[in-house]
This record gives sequence, structure tokens and C-alpha cells, in this order.
Amino acid sequence: MLKKEIYIQLKDGYDVIPGNKVLIKDLAVIVAEDDIKEGLLNLEVLEVPKNAQEHIVVSILTIVEKISKKYPHIKVFPIGEAEILVKIAYKSKNDCKGWLLFKLAIVCIVLFVGSGLALMNFHADVNMREAHREVYKMITGIDEKRPLILQIPYSLGIGFGMAVFFNHILPKSFRNEPSPMEVEMASYRKNIDGYILKNQKNTEEKK
Repeated sequence: MLKKEIYIQLKDGYDVIPGNKVLIKDLAVIVAEDDIKEGLLNLEVLEVPKNAQEHIVVSILTIVEKISKKYPHIKVFPIGEAEILVKIAYKSKNDCKGWLLFKLAIVCIVLFVGSGLALMNFHADVNMREAHREVYKMITGIDEKRPLILQIPYSLGIGFGMAVFFNHILPKSFRNEPSPMEVEMASYRKNIDGYILKNQKNTEEKK
């Protein structure tokens, strides 16, 4: 009897609440014949303990072993990543609206002051004030100490340019792409996940 062949590829990650069961369909994508695909997708991989820590690493070998025990007549071909990070999602406490607004205000103040200082330091380093004076003198022939006709549009342009750069001017429906901040956050999370996968053994190896 010829063995049936299936192809399995792990997803990027999965969030689970403690105490819940993790099925193969939560962790991977499977290409298989219709008569066995449903059973494979609903095959349990593990049950997350209620006292689980922040994350669990699951190897593709663990999943292949589960499949082989349940369906010995199936030949599994893994594709892609060898491990997946299962993050434990604890229910967050319901903070009051005032407390959330207070934390939001603190973050906004810190970001505003920090970005303002960074811009001022940059302009001091490149001596932007003197550059504006030189440009104004080259155009008009007048040595003006405060060329406001250049400085005011330049200052407004910085704010407008930053808003456009971070994709908060055009509506999402018109410009359906992630902002640079979202890309950086996704890259940061991917690096963190990669570090954890590289430095932590999978759950079955710990037993």
C-alpha cells in the first residue's frame, strides 16, 4: 500500500490562552488530500498549562511525530521553518479609561520632547540657521540675521514631511500600506522571536 504524502509548513507564530489546546491548524498549513486533511488539521499538538511561562517553542519534528503516531500510513514533508513560537496570551487587566489616557499622555510627552531635542541637536550640528542666512543672502543679496521667510516654511515642512513619511496624512483606503513605524515594529518582533527560537529548546526536548 502506497503511503499518502502531505506537505506541512509552519506559520510565523501563534498566541494562545493558558489552558487551551493547540491544534495543528493553529501552527501550520497543510497540503493534503481532502479525505485526511480535516483530521490532520484538528490533531492536537499540546495543551498549554495554566501556569505556562511567556512562550513555548514547538518543533516541526514534534508535529511530524504526532501525525506519524495517528496516521502511520502518511509520509510527511516539512517545508520552511523548523520551529514555531507559541506565545502565552494572558488576559490583560481592565484598566480604567482615565489611567489609559494618563499613560497615553505620558508617552506622547516623552516622544514629543525626545523628537524635539533630536531635531534641535541635528540643526545645531549642521548649523541650519547659518545655512538659511547664506541661502537668503545668495537669493536677495541682503544679510538678514533672521530670514523668517525661509525658516517658517522650513519648520512647517518638517512637521508635514514627518506626518507623510509615517503615513498619517493619507487615508488608509487611499494608501493601503504599512507605515515605516509599523514595519520597524514588525521587524523588531521578528528579531525577538528569532532570538528566542535560537536560544530556547522546544517543549518536547525539555521533558
